[in-house]
Amino acid sequence: MALFARMANLSVSTILKRMSMRLSDRDPRAALAASLEALAALATKANAEQYAQGLAFGFHSPLGAHFRHSIDHVDALLNGIATGEICYDRRERGTAIEHDRAAGLAAAVDRAALVRAIPEPALSSTITVLALTSPQAPEMRFTSSVAREVLYVFHHTVHHTALMSAQATNMGVQPDPRAGRAPATLANDANHAQAR
Repeated sequence: MALFARMANLSVSTILKRMSMRLSDRDPRAALAASLEALAALATKANAEQYAQGLAFGFHSPLGAHFRHSIDHVDALLNGIATGEICYDRRERGTAIEHDRAAGLAAAVDRAALVRAIPEPALSSTITVLALTSPQAPEMRFTSSVAREVLYVFHHTVHHTALMSAQATNMGVQPDPRAGRAPATLANDANHAQAR
């Protein structure tokens, strides 16, 4: 709970600054952990009702549903590292993380710590990914690496942070303008700023 209290006191810009520093280390674990912290920082800007039930025009799921979906992907990754198989499609919908902002924020802090604790040698390990390509077809099996899947979940989390930022803005919550922006976009912005 102390970690959660510290997280709630960090500004989104502070977390994004840490995220940028960690990204320069080229460590996908640090990038994913920092993206979870940025996701949580965004959620702290919304009140409990906006998190659990708030809908804005053009959005079909509340912020909490996006948050739960992002945590589900991290859980699939962590479970997959333990078992040798990842399936992002097998998710439990409607959990406490989706409806209770405190549960979601605590989950983000917990998963960020677990991601940072993934052993370095595990990153180069091969892993099987099971995925649906159609609701009518059976799961397909793909071979990947743990590092590649950590990067996938990182980008997935950034994407959902972007969706949540847009939705929060439509509900009158002011997210950090950098929240949910991909590393390539941030790098492009920096290059354009330097060129001016």
